[in-house]
Amino acid sequence: MKVLLFTHKSDIDGMGSVILANLAFEEVEYVLCETFELQEQVKKYYEDKTIYQFDQIYITDLSLLNPMLEIIMKDIKLKDKFFIFDHHKTALKEEITKYDCVTIKICDENGLCSGTSLFYQYLVKKNLLPSNSKGIFEFQESTRRYDTWEWKTKYNDELAHELTLLFYSVGCNGYISLLTDKLKKDSTTTFSLNEFERMVVEQQKKKIDAKVSKYASSIIYREIQGKKAGIAFIDYESRNDLAEYLRTEGYEMDFCMMISLDAGSVSYRSIKDEVNVRVIAESFGGGGHDKASSSPISEELRTLFVDKLMEK
Repeated sequence: MKVLLFTHKSDIDGMGSVILANLAFEEVEYVLCETFELQEQVKKYYEDKTIYQFDQIYITDLSLLNPMLEIIMKDIKLKDKFFIFDHHKTALKEEITKYDCVTIKICDENGLCSGTSLFYQYLVKKNLLPSNSKGIFEFQESTRRYDTWEWKTKYNDELAHELTLLFYSVGCNGYISLLTDKLKKDSTTTFSLNEFERMVVEQQKKKIDAKVSKYASSIIYREIQGKKAGIAFIDYESRNDLAEYLRTEGYEMDFCMMISLDAGSVSYRSIKDEVNVRVIAESFGGGGHDKASSSPISEELRTLFVDKLMEK
């Protein structure tokens, strides 16, 4: 079976779906994209007709919107082989959820959902992955825990954090290749990192610790929508670590707003539990979760930023 998978490029939840697809199917082509790039990526495959070459098309950790979703659903050749799995509240829109091929679930009996956990449940239900594979189950569960932050708030699952550090070290394709090979080689025993992988993780920890301390020292404070925001310019991969550092060290702010020019996005993280950053992100054209969201930096804003720098 030839499979096409569109998924989120920015974290291990998106990578987890690709790894599961590699384990479940013989031939997988995957497209990694930011939340704000998905519509154009699907449109490209549709307009050049290459989308018709695939037996199944999946979207995970992201949601397709109209008009592209409606076009797909009206296409008799595509509608029955098209599936979406997402866990973001911003996807709970009637234009998306009215289709049977769409699964939008925020939580279940295991806790908060992730794109990887929803895709795993589907693959097991369809007998495309074994339900008794200890390694695969533990891999997707650690991925879910990190993406929902339950690794920190509920389980103290350091392995989940280490997976993200490994991802930052080896990159998207390196992570997919490494974990696919690892689980293909042995998926029956407890999932864990080997000595080399742990060495890579430890090096990444030291690197991030140094960067986070530096970023925290250059926080700019502003009031946004009646909330005290701590704003920092950072590299994208440090966003969650900086947010956790600000929480742990008791920085006086309601939420942090982290601008990553390398990724073309702004990340929002709640520092105080009662603050819903999804609402703030939506006001800037983004979305996500109540405690962790993002919005895009447009080309117009990038150009304006450069122009302001040149003025100085």
